Amino acid sequence: MRWFWAVLVFGVAVGVLVGYQIARWQKTPTEVDLNLPAIAAPAKSATSLSEAFVKVAKSAEESVVHIATTAPVPEEYRLFREFFFGEKVPERVPANYGSGFFFRNDGYVLTNFHVVQGADTIRVGVDEKTEFPARLVGYDPLLDVAVVKVEAGNRRFKALPLGDSDRLEKGEWVIAIGNPFGLDKTVTVGVVSAKGREFEELNGRPAVSSYIQTDAAINPGNSGGPLLNLNGEVVGINTFIIGQGGNIGIGFALPINEVKRILDRLLKGGRITRGALGVVLIDADSPEAREAGIQVKEGAVIVRMSINSPAYIAGLRPGDVIVKFNGVPVKDASHLKRLVLWQPGGAEVEIEALRGNQRLKFKVKLGSR
Repeated sequence: MRWFWAVLVFGVAVGVLVGYQIARWQKTPTEVDLNLPAIAAPAKSATSLSEAFVKVAKSAEESVVHIATTAPVPEEYRLFREFFFGEKVPERVPANYGSGFFFRNDGYVLTNFHVVQGADTIRVGVDEKTEFPARLVGYDPLLDVAVVKVEAGNRRFKALPLGDSDRLEKGEWVIAIGNPFGLDKTVTVGVVSAKGREFEELNGRPAVSSYIQTDAAINPGNSGGPLLNLNGEVVGINTFIIGQGGNIGIGFALPINEVKRILDRLLKGGRITRGALGVVLIDADSPEAREAGIQVKEGAVIVRMSINSPAYIAGLRPGDVIVKFNGVPVKDASHLKRLVLWQPGGAEVEIEALRGNQRLKFKVKLGSR
C-alpha cells in the first residue's frame, strides 16, 4: 500500500512539472519577454567576408606595381644655378610616383596619365627589390589614363581581369591596392559610396567620365592602382582625392568600362584625341533657357559659338536645342559634352536640333582637343 501512494505522489509531481514547462513554452510573450536580450548566432558571414578580402589581396598583389618617374631639369635653370650659385644641378630629378597593374601578361600596365606625365624615364617595380625600365605606349590626358609597357624581355606577368563597372552597386565591397606614400602593396577595404559622381573639370581639363566614390582609403601614391570587387576583377582605377586623403578625404576611381572603350586605341600608341563641337551650352530646362522661350525639358541649348567652330560650319546656330547626338537622346548639357568627348577628334557625327518649330539634322565633323 505504501508503494502505491509513493508512486501516485511521484506521478502527480512529475505531471505538474511537465505541465508547467509546457505552459511556459506555449504562453504569449509579454512585453518583458520581448525586451529580453537575443542570443545571436555565430557570425559566419564576417568570417567568410574576411576570407574573401584575403583571397583577393593574395591573388591580386603580384599584379599590382609601383611606378617611379624622373623628369628633365630645364637647361636654362641648370645653367642659371650653376653660374650664379655654383651649384651642380642634375640633368633629371624624381618627378612622380604612383601605382599601376598588369592587364596583359606580356608586360602591359594600366595607370593614370598624371603618374607618368612629363617623364623622361619610367621604372616599374613588381616588388620592393625588382624594377624594370618601361616606356609610355598610349595616353589620354582627359580621361587621365595611360598604358605603359615594361621592358622585361619574354618574361610573363600575372594580369588582372577587367570587370564590368556598370554592374557595381552602391554599398558593394571593394578593395584598393597600391603604393601610398611609397608603402608597396598596401591593401585597403571599403564600399562603393556612390556611382556616377560628375565633375565639370579636373585639374583644369574637362571631365570625360563620371566617377566611382569609395571610402576605401586612397592616399598619394595610390593613383593608377586597381579598385577590385570581391571576384578579384578590376572595376576602377584609383585616380584622385578630395580632401587630405585616406580617412580625412574622399577617394574617386575611374570606372574601368570608360577605359575599355578606348583600350584598343591606347594600345595602338600615342595621344588619344577627343571630339570638340566648339560651343557653349546650357540645359534646356534651365531658368535661362526658359527665359529665352525654350519649351522642351531635355536637350542642350547653344548659347555661344565661334564662326570657325565645327558646329557653326555644319549649320548650327545659337539658340538651337540639340536633342539627339548620333541617335542618342540628349538629356542635358553635361550629357552632350560627354557624348562629344567620347568621340575621337575628326569623327563625323549626326546631330538633331530644334530651331523654333523645326527639327533639323546636321552632319558635323568634330574638331579635336
